[in-house]
Amino acid sequence: MRHIKLSSTIVSLMGILPLLWIGVTCHRIYEPGYSITVASSVSVQEGLCVSIPCNFTANYKTTFTGSTGYWIKEGSNPRYIAASNDKSKPGQKPNFHLTGNPDTGNCSLTITDAGSEDDWSKYYFRFEKGELKYGYNKEVTTRITVTDLVDEPVISDPGAVIAGVEKTLTCSPPRNCPATSLTFHWKKSKVPDIWRENSSNITFTPSLDDNKTTITCEMSKYSWRTTKKSIPLVVYSPPVITITWQITGKKNKKKIIKLDPIRVDEGESLILKCSVESDLKLNVTWTDGKNNVLQHGIVKELELRLDNITIYQTDVYTCSALTDYVISTASISVIVPYPPRNMEISISSKDLPASHHVNISETETLTLVCRAEGNPLVNVIWVKGETDVEAPKASNIGSPAMINVTFSEADVYRCFAWNVNGFKEKRIHVDKIKDYPVKIAEQTAGGFTISYLNVLIGFICGIAIAVLFILLYKLIGRKKHSKNKEYMKAVEPSANGDPTADDIYMNVSEPEHKDEEATDSNGQLDANGVAPDQEEELHYSTIAFTAKPNKVPSSQPESDYAQIQKQ
Repeated sequence: MRHIKLSSTIVSLMGILPLLWIGVTCHRIYEPGYSITVASSVSVQEGLCVSIPCNFTANYKTTFTGSTGYWIKEGSNPRYIAASNDKSKPGQKPNFHLTGNPDTGNCSLTITDAGSEDDWSKYYFRFEKGELKYGYNKEVTTRITVTDLVDEPVISDPGAVIAGVEKTLTCSPPRNCPATSLTFHWKKSKVPDIWRENSSNITFTPSLDDNKTTITCEMSKYSWRTTKKSIPLVVYSPPVITITWQITGKKNKKKIIKLDPIRVDEGESLILKCSVESDLKLNVTWTDGKNNVLQHGIVKELELRLDNITIYQTDVYTCSALTDYVISTASISVIVPYPPRNMEISISSKDLPASHHVNISETETLTLVCRAEGNPLVNVIWVKGETDVEAPKASNIGSPAMINVTFSEADVYRCFAWNVNGFKEKRIHVDKIKDYPVKIAEQTAGGFTISYLNVLIGFICGIAIAVLFILLYKLIGRKKHSKNKEYMKAVEPSANGDPTADDIYMNVSEPEHKDEEATDSNGQLDANGVAPDQEEELHYSTIAFTAKPNKVPSSQPESDYAQIQKQ
């Protein structure tokens, strides 16, 4: 029976011990409206950290504004505040932190770098908001238990370790705890003593000899309390990159060790092939000199095709083999040679492009500039007539050639540009002018040159034409006036002052007679020329006096000739 009771007691203790280790959560209500949910006991390893969840209500509420919270050591007098969010009453234990927000009913506590001085101590939460103040020590207190350090440290993932490529490893406490009072040492197999000490990070360059060695990190609170973690190293050989190429049917293969230019003529096609030898799974890419990705893939071989090559594809092309931790590269330069082209001459002193001829006055100095493109870079020189102005040694490789020309040096100037692929020449005539010409500003509109001189000449011509039209108009007017005068003279009155019959009736027109109205049904007329059954018809005529008659003497009555009736 005693044996049975002892076994039952052991079983009961084994069920309770885990609760003591991880903490027992209690929810107690001592006064209505006030409650708290928090572990009554918490265990933490020395040097490590622990978070204690906590929630509360005050006056039946869980939300507040501007409230403060305090974790206070039980039995302390005056109150020993371990942690708080009150700036006027800060916590006195640097490793205790009120991480919850009392305004939301959260009173969670975090303990870092636990020490022996924290062992077997009790703490409770207190809430304050204006006149509302309440300590939850009557409901529950939380006991902190500090045990020996037993958990292993954590070593960061080394990833792919490649010989010759620098690698960094980090050793840290478990559960992301800060390593405030912990120390770290590194050991490596094949090295009898400590490899690196007093550092949580280690940086080294592995070699193939390090393959299958073991790296160990030791974490200590004190020299007699130490835990450790070991990882094996697998060291890979660095990727070997080989670039081969093919140009319009000609196949060339070469392992790239340094930049080795490939010369490709315009219009040809080029195929670049990148081959990678490695035990790793690599992402292979082709990029140009501006790091633009031209081709990519997780493959062992990757081709880049450049069809119908132009001069603008002269560049450095790079093949890269990448993992998440390492990159290996190889590059090759592609050159598209061409003779001098886009040659131009300008006058920098006037900031104008030059034509075949340019004038220079006695006080001027012209600066002639010659530019040209080419690959490889062109040599550029100026030649005056048949005499060299500058020796070829002074030619400008890849930059414009400049020369100053004065009035006395006016002549034909030739610009020569050349490289291994060809030669080009361009010339300009510098002509003397002794007097300054009238400078006429010009503007260009719609592709036509508009000269202000032409506008002035046109304006003068327009005025001349207008004057000519006015003179012609006046001449024609004078001729008409003369004809009127001659007409008036032809119709002057008689000498005695009385108008003649011709003068009076000169504009009287004979009335017209219609045959159908002048005949009767039998075509008979009477003695007066009127049909028997018709009344006599009146005839009217208009008189226009072409000349003003002389005044009739006052002794004679004036006659009015308003209407003439013809019988």
